[in-house]
Amino acid sequence: MLKQRASLSSKKWGYAASVALVPYAILKLLWANGFAVLATRQGIEELHASMQANADPISKWLYMNGIDATALLALIASLLALALVQQWGNKLPRRILLAPAFFGGLFFVSISLVTFCKLMTGNINMADNPHFDPWVPTIVYGGFFVWGVTVSMAARSFGIRTRGPALPHSTRWWRRWPEWTRIAAIAWTATYGALGVYWSLGGPGFPLGLSNDPGAAASAFRHAAAETAGPVIVALCVLGVIVLYSFKFKASGAVRTILLSFAWSISFVLCFFVMDARALIVVAYAPVALIGSLLGGSFPFFESITLPVANQFVCLAGGMLWATAALTFGRRSREACEHCGRVRGTAHGPASSTSASRWGRRAAHVAIIAPAYYEITRIAWLFGIPLGISNEMLRDLQESGAAVAGAGLALVSIGGTVLTHGLIKPWGETFPRWFPMLAGKRVPPALALVPAGIVSILITVTGMQVVFDISSIGDLRDWGATTPLLLFPVWGISLGIAAIFYYYRRRGHCERCGSNLQNR
Repeated sequence: MLKQRASLSSKKWGYAASVALVPYAILKLLWANGFAVLATRQGIEELHASMQANADPISKWLYMNGIDATALLALIASLLALALVQQWGNKLPRRILLAPAFFGGLFFVSISLVTFCKLMTGNINMADNPHFDPWVPTIVYGGFFVWGVTVSMAARSFGIRTRGPALPHSTRWWRRWPEWTRIAAIAWTATYGALGVYWSLGGPGFPLGLSNDPGAAASAFRHAAAETAGPVIVALCVLGVIVLYSFKFKASGAVRTILLSFAWSISFVLCFFVMDARALIVVAYAPVALIGSLLGGSFPFFESITLPVANQFVCLAGGMLWATAALTFGRRSREACEHCGRVRGTAHGPASSTSASRWGRRAAHVAIIAPAYYEITRIAWLFGIPLGISNEMLRDLQESGAAVAGAGLALVSIGGTVLTHGLIKPWGETFPRWFPMLAGKRVPPALALVPAGIVSILITVTGMQVVFDISSIGDLRDWGATTPLLLFPVWGISLGIAAIFYYYRRRGHCERCGSNLQNR
């Protein structure tokens, strides 16, 4: 055990990472200065011409002076690795070093693995570019892989060596969410209000309305225009900042009701009315696109993340901040604990542990069963069974690849149902023994609550959109393509309810108010 810990805390990882990208940096600098190393003269000339034609102004200027921008980034990455093992790195804030090291390492490992898979499957063929030596990908992506692995281990080592005394749970930032979510909601509202001013004055990028977003036909704001909606956004954001600021003070009676009604209404609009089915498509296709790219396939995933879709996720984040701020204010204004919501340690009705377990199981079972209809139809199509659709439609789906994509989404859905089991199973409270590094440790409730809450919103929004579309069209000839989606509102709502009761079930001793929930 001591040897394992010594290996994890070794500085050798940092020194290895500091030299992993040096060959890559040297090679790129040689090319930038016209040296044909592992490349032909014609290849170097084409590379210079490509940089002059396609590079951004800064990279172009650097290249004209013999400096490759990616070589500079490689040197910065090497300095980051050295900061994890040198004394001067200890003078910097830990998170400034740990965050880019961990995420950068993960990104570089992913890029190198995807590229190596494409090389092995023939999707990338070095014969298509005979002007560069076949060893070039090994130097480039091999260096990326080695740096990614070693810098991640160096970050782990740095974290172990510089870890201070364990902080009490109540001092960790995520445990203090009632204190900072209101400030974060004010910052979000002020920023979005500033964007509203920008759009009102004719600035480009307004994300709502069919005139700016052709894919917004099903959106509640499909008729919005910057000239009219921009000032409304500004007014609502100004009023919102005032309301959020007033949450600092005590309120009761009609004033409390008005403030809470406004806050919850804003949260509901941001989470359910701004969103549409495209947000769920992005989330569901992310693992499909990742696995497909690793297997050598090509999915136009990033093409689906347009500015209006990105705006939906921004608004979802804002809606959740508004919800947490309203929840905190509501608890404090009725003299309950901001963190657990209990008054003098009492627990009644659905908040009791026994009731939470019972109702949570019921909701989770509904959330597990509801998507089965969708999953069965999509997997049947993959195997050539026209379940609920015509043979012509099945042939079109198979030829376009939509049948494979649909089956991938069904597998994602099945994975989601497995995770939904965690809301009612012991392994949803304690990591199982086979789980690496975390076996036997307590599962943070937020690790289940946040994803479940977000997914439940996206599924519910998509389901309601399908319900309205089908009710207006009334065409159910290919019932296998449409009717499974009618269960999405049931799925999303039951998943959200299961997540709420999971919270109540996991809510034990409160370190702030001293309440304990033992009513079993």
